[in-house]
Amino acid sequence: MDFWDLTKLLVRRWYIAGPLLLLTVAATVLAAVKIEPNYVATSYVQLVPPSVTPKEDDGRAPRPRNPWLDLGLASLGKAAILTVQDQKVVEALKDAGYTDAFTLTLDQMLPIVTFEVIASTKEQATATTQELVRRFGESVTALQADYGAAAEQTITTLRLTVGENVTESTSKVKRALVAIAGIGVLLTTALTVLLDAVIRRRRARRVAASRAAHGPGRDAPPPAAPPVNQRTAWADRNSAQTGVDDRSAALEPVPADATIIVPRTEWPPPGVEGNHR
Repeated sequence: MDFWDLTKLLVRRWYIAGPLLLLTVAATVLAAVKIEPNYVATSYVQLVPPSVTPKEDDGRAPRPRNPWLDLGLASLGKAAILTVQDQKVVEALKDAGYTDAFTLTLDQMLPIVTFEVIASTKEQATATTQELVRRFGESVTALQADYGAAAEQTITTLRLTVGENVTESTSKVKRALVAIAGIGVLLTTALTVLLDAVIRRRRARRVAASRAAHGPGRDAPPPAAPPVNQRTAWADRNSAQTGVDDRSAALEPVPADATIIVPRTEWPPPGVEGNHR
């Protein structure tokens, strides 16, 4: 069955496909009204190296050097991201009322970390972003403190976004509408084809049962006409001409030696004018 045959089937069975399509449209409209869009908050944090680098030998006792300066800012940023995205941290954020749909991405060229948070409300997106930025800064400080780095050797963080960069995202709503509409059309087509097959099968069974009842290869004979009594018909015709109801006499038995008198018929009949020349 190609697309054209399927279209003709849906049109022929409109009383099945029509209500199903109406239900699909109603469900799609209801989903568009009920489903709320998502809110996406984006923030950027940069890793800043120390402003003053101590000399290697300044005549004083050697002090611990910050190893993250040798590893690079990108290494420290990646380590801090892993600590923030730890499963226990994510579960703690979710239990505290924050959203767990967030990603932290480190730029390949610059030591800048991008925070992207997806939440159901604008307030939740903003609060989650602030909490993630705070945890990221604390993680950067704690990773350096583990090596006893001096204050002048500490790498700091700087949030680049001054305000809250929150936008509305309708991608979830669009995906839901497409899914509902697609499923509705598929169900409509499938149920219409199924019910059409059931109707055809029942019709074929009735035809087969009718043919089996009247013999193979023959259709049901037409109803027989009731027998006509010739005497009754002659009496009716005679009474119509003479105006006398002679049906009772016609129905009585006539002796074999009786004389039958045929009434004279006037021509032309009364009330009908003939051809007068």
